Amino acid sequence: MLAQHIITKPIFEALFDQYSFVNDNPVSRAMEDMVEKMTEAGFDQEQAALEPFYESVRLRATGIDNAAAKQQFIVTLYDKFFSTGFRDTADKLGIVFTPVQIVDFIVKSVDEVLKEHFGRGIDAKNVHVLDPFTGTGTFIARTLEYLNQEMKDGKITLADITRKYTQELHANEIVLLSYYIAAINIESVFDEINGPEKYIPFDGIVLADTFASTEYGETLSEDIFGGNNKRLKKEQAVPITAIISNPPYSVGQKNQNDDNQNAHYPVLEKQIADTYVTGSKSGYSKAAYDTYIKAFRWATDRLGERGVIGFVTNGSFLDSGSTDGVRKAFYRDFNYLYIYNLRGNQRTQGETSRKEGGKIFGSGSRAPISISIFIKDGSKEHHLYYKDIGDYLTRQQKFEEITKAGSVSGINWTEVFPDENGDWLNQRDPKYLSYTPIADEKKTQGVFPKNALGIVTNRDAWVYGFNRVQVSNNVSTLIEHYNAERERLRGGVEFNRDPKYIKWTRKLERFARQGGEIEFDGKKLRLSLYRPFTKKWLYYDSVLNEETRLYYKQFGKKNEVIFTTGRGASRNFSTLATDLIPNMDCLEKAQGFMRFDNEVPEDAFLQMSRDNVSAEFAKRLGLSTEETYAYVYGLLNSPEYQQKYANDLQKDLARIPIVKNIKQYVTIGQELLDLHINYENVKPYDECKIVFHSNKPSYKVKKIRFKSRSDHSVINYNSDITIENIPIHAYDYVVNGRSAIGWILDQYQVKTDKSSQITDDPNEYSDDPKYIFKLLLKVIRVSLSTLDLIAQLPTFEVAD
Repeated sequence: MLAQHIITKPIFEALFDQYSFVNDNPVSRAMEDMVEKMTEAGFDQEQAALEPFYESVRLRATGIDNAAAKQQFIVTLYDKFFSTGFRDTADKLGIVFTPVQIVDFIVKSVDEVLKEHFGRGIDAKNVHVLDPFTGTGTFIARTLEYLNQEMKDGKITLADITRKYTQELHANEIVLLSYYIAAINIESVFDEINGPEKYIPFDGIVLADTFASTEYGETLSEDIFGGNNKRLKKEQAVPITAIISNPPYSVGQKNQNDDNQNAHYPVLEKQIADTYVTGSKSGYSKAAYDTYIKAFRWATDRLGERGVIGFVTNGSFLDSGSTDGVRKAFYRDFNYLYIYNLRGNQRTQGETSRKEGGKIFGSGSRAPISISIFIKDGSKEHHLYYKDIGDYLTRQQKFEEITKAGSVSGINWTEVFPDENGDWLNQRDPKYLSYTPIADEKKTQGVFPKNALGIVTNRDAWVYGFNRVQVSNNVSTLIEHYNAERERLRGGVEFNRDPKYIKWTRKLERFARQGGEIEFDGKKLRLSLYRPFTKKWLYYDSVLNEETRLYYKQFGKKNEVIFTTGRGASRNFSTLATDLIPNMDCLEKAQGFMRFDNEVPEDAFLQMSRDNVSAEFAKRLGLSTEETYAYVYGLLNSPEYQQKYANDLQKDLARIPIVKNIKQYVTIGQELLDLHINYENVKPYDECKIVFHSNKPSYKVKKIRFKSRSDHSVINYNSDITIENIPIHAYDYVVNGRSAIGWILDQYQVKTDKSSQITDDPNEYSDDPKYIFKLLLKVIRVSLSTLDLIAQLPTFEVAD
């Protein structure tokens, strides 16, 4: 925090020398006192080293003589300097800039709904407006601009704006540099509105962690930041009418090596547990603790019985199975909800991704984005209005649509009626819930008593690889470094967090602090299905893998597993079978359903109990458990089944109806199981034209490519080999959002992990130099055979 002040103070002095912010702001004054003490201790040498940077700022600022241009210059510096120099802070807090088109839409919408539901707008006396995550202050600054236009239209006076600015606008920010930018941004906007009148500092901004402020009161030292804390107490004492903001997006620390964990707020998190989580049927609660969801919970409680929220946030809550409890609570807590879905989910693939259109926040977020205007007016009404911005729109086109609408009054809304599952969009089929679940939480009523997510290592580069010897060497090095770190910790030295040296995870760090020692065991090297039709060697270990799941015990002996996309997947439903340990990302959030329960002793008298297929369900089908396993796989591969229950399959695990023509599903299901599990044993597709560009062609690959984005009938295998006349129909076999052939191109390339700098070379998987070449041709045949078998499935009809 002090480093941000020291670096930025000369910048503000160069740009805003006519303002008294640096000397008048209580936080700035407190920081200056700390700097003076450090300067006395010789810190001025470090400051002097920054003088060339300050001089470049002064030169670039020459001639900038209006507030708007200066604000833009500051934001540019923030983008290029702060977000790079203080990357950890930006990542931890989920910092992104809000496009002004969205801010203006929210400000005007909030004003309109306040007038409609409360009879008074933003300009009215005692209507207090708070931006609890103000960033660079855009929401409050644009609110002032909005009021300025109201004044120009003769609706309000300068006195109204001055009252609002000095008494009824509030903003919180925890990042010091953002706080400084926001304060000057807001002050400079008002100064231009105020004209020749005396400069008035903005006392409504507080340096504070908004979530912590309602849990612990003061969030900063009273001795140093007494003036700032007085501002916070003043803000907390007033009733807030409207909360407008772009809440942070961060869901949690992505990498333990960063040592950059999100803060925890026990009171707020308990409130979430008691409302959003208890109301959920998903069994997966992590999404309810995402920071932007915390912001909704905090804002809902801060408003009390009446008020308005205007947020732009991640839009995943709209349709995710894991946020059903969040949606139920929103509908219960508010009387009117307006949701403008701006789309932009770039965690999807192919045509689905193209339909999602441009990313509203550019590179700042790959998530879908939505604008939410929520109203508590004390009535007994509950209405939900929804608008989808549309398919294939670019980022600029979306901005144009938002600007054209102007506010909630400019949109033709569709009223949505939530169903009993808490679904708003893509509501589920009521009859579907009567079918037998493929697995259930109690592990008593499902088709498969035992199921598990795929495994997660959180250090794939270290413990996964195409070459067995290389994986062994990587893991040996990792273990050597781990044990050295454990000894260093005993000596009071904290961990080395260099990702090229070791990859920490929460589990491994905890094990080290407990004094656990690790020894390399070559027997733990196992083949795993890493991605569809992609086998890699895995060091399968309960300490070095973050989540080994049930597979740790289940695959000690021969087993098979049907796995499917899991709850809340963004991609269309997929299923695949393997006799290897499956990685969770082989399919999105992959759930596995095993053929056998290998934890049961292998005894002739207990053989039936080793089945992980419900004997009761098999009896209802009139099948053996082996046939039932095949039936399930045949059914899950049915395009009619997948399409009919697409909404259900995206939000929860599959349910298995009893259909007509059961035996045909069994037959096709068994053939699909054999084909997908034994895909390496099929004959390579031999109707392609192979073109050699060398007398002694190499079969090694660096990156296999299609001829072009639009022409997939030709694959440039490498510089020596081209494969032509590939049947386009083969690409219709899609697994986890990508064609099976596409997975070979995606996975079988030489890759170097950015963090660890470990290189994984698929050419080193097999002693057969043609392995990858043959595999590609085999997967073409597997794709065509799969499509042919699926076409033979009978019409999907549920038995009465």
